[in-house]
Amino acid sequence: MSETPDRAITGLSPRGAAPDFSRLQRRNRPVVPEPAVVEVELIEEPPPPPVLTSELPAPDLPAAVPTVVSKLAVTERERVTTYLDGRLRARAREAYRATSHLEGDKSWSDFVERAILAEVTRREAAHNDGRPYAGDETPLSPGRPLK
Repeated sequence: MSETPDRAITGLSPRGAAPDFSRLQRRNRPVVPEPAVVEVELIEEPPPPPVLTSELPAPDLPAAVPTVVSKLAVTERERVTTYLDGRLRARAREAYRATSHLEGDKSWSDFVERAILAEVTRREAAHNDGRPYAGDETPLSPGRPLK
């Protein structure tokens, strides 16, 4: 067998002793002013005119249909940790990947935020006459609920 000579990698400049992480530290970031609070008002739309296809009387329709029922405040985004069934998570990720460009989702977080907002709006409409629930910062109880 033949002996191979010692080889050295050439052409690369040596790395610096330590990279500069100063710009990554939170205290070195510029302070962002508080965002303004945006209120969304209740919009009432008149009901569509009844369509009569036979001689049956038209059904009674409500006088106004609320479309937006909550006041939303634009605040700092917060990290949320939750657990999902693996199959549901995979299904949601595939739905996001397949439709994010069609629905205008900016990110996975935007997709999840919109899904939660849709469910909150549905529950407020179903159980609180469309009004937002008064919230506070009390922590939720951890773990599964006791039965």
